[in-house]
Amino acid sequence: MKLEERIIRDVIQGSEKWQALRIGKIGGSRIADLLTEGRSGGESLTRRKYKNELIRERLTSKKLDTWKSPAMIRGIELEPLARSWYEVKHNVFVDQVAIVKHSTIENAQCSPDGIVFADKPYLIEIKVPDPQNHLDNYLTGGKQLEQYYDQCMWQLACMPEMEFCDLISFDPELTGLEGFVKRIYRDDEYIKMMEDKVILFLQEIETTVNNLKEIQNGNNP
Repeated sequence: MKLEERIIRDVIQGSEKWQALRIGKIGGSRIADLLTEGRSGGESLTRRKYKNELIRERLTSKKLDTWKSPAMIRGIELEPLARSWYEVKHNVFVDQVAIVKHSTIENAQCSPDGIVFADKPYLIEIKVPDPQNHLDNYLTGGKQLEQYYDQCMWQLACMPEMEFCDLISFDPELTGLEGFVKRIYRDDEYIKMMEDKVILFLQEIETTVNNLKEIQNGNNP
């Protein structure tokens, strides 16, 4: 399936309709939870909690409500300004999309903050960290942004047409230094590892959902 056929448009990220499209599906913002390992290579609590969350969503057809901190709300409010800054700074147009489906894995997708359809198309992902952390990105070459590596790499996994993702740290009050960009290039070997773990994760979810539905229907003692 071509990229344009996998893109869902005309839906606002964060809206009820957008949330509905994410029920029981793997997304980029939680991919790091899926990849965590417990002691001695066992399943981590973080992975299990994420798996149970998606299982519950499939059984109820409802997205769990998540609490938004003041920092998260600030990030949502400033995201359009950060996108505009990037467009002016790099003389590009950033296309906003709701969801991009993975090219081969069912129930796997991502929601990038924008796609630049240049000669070589690429992604952007926007973060609005605490002001001191934004400054630290300038001082350390983006050290604070490393925690989002898996999210960016998963977006590149969903879009093999893309070579890189520009990961943006933004603080509008730091005039002249309001935007810091760290370019994350695709790593096909790492992406293959992620995809293998996602496939296994989804298989575990499917098996558990089917077993629980049997219990719900009274077919098991």
